[in-house]
Amino acid sequence: MTGRLVLARLWPVLAALALLIAGALVLQAYAAQRGNDRIAIAIAAGDAAAGDDDGVDAADAADGAPVSPDHARARLAARRAQPAEAIPLYEKVLAAAPSSAVARGELGVVLLRKGDVAGALPHLEAADRLRETPRSALQLGLARGRAGDAAGAERELRRALALRPGFAEAGLALGNLLRRRGALDEALAVLRPEAERGSNEDRARALVALGSAELAAGRRGDAERAFGRAVEYAPARAEIRVGIARAWLSTDDPADVTRALAVLERAAQLAPDVAAVHTALGRARERAGDAAGAAEAYDRALRLDPDERLARRRLLRLALQGRDHARARHEADRLVAGAPEDPEHRFLAALVADRDGRLEDARRGYRKAIALANGNYPEAWLNLGVLERGAGDRAAAQAAYEEALKLRPGYAAAWLNLGRLHEAARAPRDAEAAYRRAVAGEAGYASGWLALGQLLSEEGRTDEAVAAFRSALAARPGWDSAELSLAVALARAGRHEEAIAAYRALLARMPRYISAWYDLGLALRAAGRGQEARDALARAVALDADHLPSRRALAELDLASGRLDEARAGYREVLDRAPADRAARAALSRLAGGGR
Repeated sequence: MTGRLVLARLWPVLAALALLIAGALVLQAYAAQRGNDRIAIAIAAGDAAAGDDDGVDAADAADGAPVSPDHARARLAARRAQPAEAIPLYEKVLAAAPSSAVARGELGVVLLRKGDVAGALPHLEAADRLRETPRSALQLGLARGRAGDAAGAERELRRALALRPGFAEAGLALGNLLRRRGALDEALAVLRPEAERGSNEDRARALVALGSAELAAGRRGDAERAFGRAVEYAPARAEIRVGIARAWLSTDDPADVTRALAVLERAAQLAPDVAAVHTALGRARERAGDAAGAAEAYDRALRLDPDERLARRRLLRLALQGRDHARARHEADRLVAGAPEDPEHRFLAALVADRDGRLEDARRGYRKAIALANGNYPEAWLNLGVLERGAGDRAAAQAAYEEALKLRPGYAAAWLNLGRLHEAARAPRDAEAAYRRAVAGEAGYASGWLALGQLLSEEGRTDEAVAAFRSALAARPGWDSAELSLAVALARAGRHEEAIAAYRALLARMPRYISAWYDLGLALRAAGRGQEARDALARAVALDADHLPSRRALAELDLASGRLDEARAGYREVLDRAPADRAARAALSRLAGGGR
């Protein structure tokens, strides 16, 4: 009786223990099936805005049993994010089975994840021809998007959705694509249904994309609600918070940078050992102006994962900004060693060499980047043109700029540099045409408006020049170069009071701007306000005792007002600092002869 009572009391415990053992056996079987797969948080690389997590995991391409042992090994290497091991194995598989749509598609995905878009596209196209599936269309759409073919990407993504209505990954990718090209109403129409279906994680990802589109459309309240729901669906997923932070960073509002930082600090607490989280945090700190904090975050990302290339690229650029060429060169060497066939890595190495004065290395580097990109690298062509112009080879510079413009006809920076080349060759009409193309392609291109205004001002076309300078200032408020150029143009046109007002407005913000004090002095002298002119020129000399134009102008004022002793002393000061100054020597000779 007692035994039966004990058994009756113990059987719930025994049953629970049996369930635990059974669960452990299931987990063991699952682990055996997965092998040594690395579990990774998938966070979109690069500087993309939030919701752009359109990456394809190499494992996503796997479909059915492998066709050979080499195929199984290739899949395993792909799942472990080991492209150097996976790619040769896939190539071996395809040499034996060239019509395997599965193996060809998987290789395309591995190449795409590696950043080799040009290499991935032919394999993905062939896989889709051999066996059209919703996933093959999705992968092809993502590849076309990364190749810059937005229309082709949209076509493929819509095809994926037609093949499988409700295909969440394709819907998310299409919504992000539409948002990026500014079709916000269409993007919202695609993303809203995606945010209401699928698993909690699927909904969270869709809500991040939806919030990004709402933010781009100016509906901040809706965006905040979408982001809040995303966190509710996946509170422990750091990549969801990273996506939200990227959305805030996509705006021009400094307050949104603070929001992004708060979100990323929490993401770093949730996933302290995930390199991509610290990379995103570094980017946010950069935007906040905290270069030291950004470098610290990037360094931590690289300690966690030395292959976190975005962190290394950003560290390289920070080093260049700080003129730490040794650090920049170290990072460039690491990037090239890790992925020598990546055009961007060759470009960055060339950029470092260029800034370091190693022009031949830079020239070779830019050309190598162009070759690896099959010629399609407008930024490298532009930098090569700037290098050749600096080296005095005008023809090579022009050829490089024109190559950049063939690839990107609206490339404002290339038009600007081509215009400067024409202006230096005394071809003002060609220069003006180039500058106008620069601002036509990018209306807010302040540098283009400034260059156009300066050219027009030199030609005496004051009204047009003033309009151009005002456009430059509208694009970049408070830009000192544009404000100074505007005042100079007004002074040249004899509009002295307007010029004086412009100079004083500039100096109110920048009281140590020596050139502005000098130019203000000239404008005041031209307006007949001699004492004010003297005061302005004296300020320039007080700021820089070696500013000879101001000393010479002061001596001329003294001479004009009959203060001959002061004029002689002023001209002697000029000659003491510049014995070869002919104007000062001639003035002293006239004074010595009794002339004025």
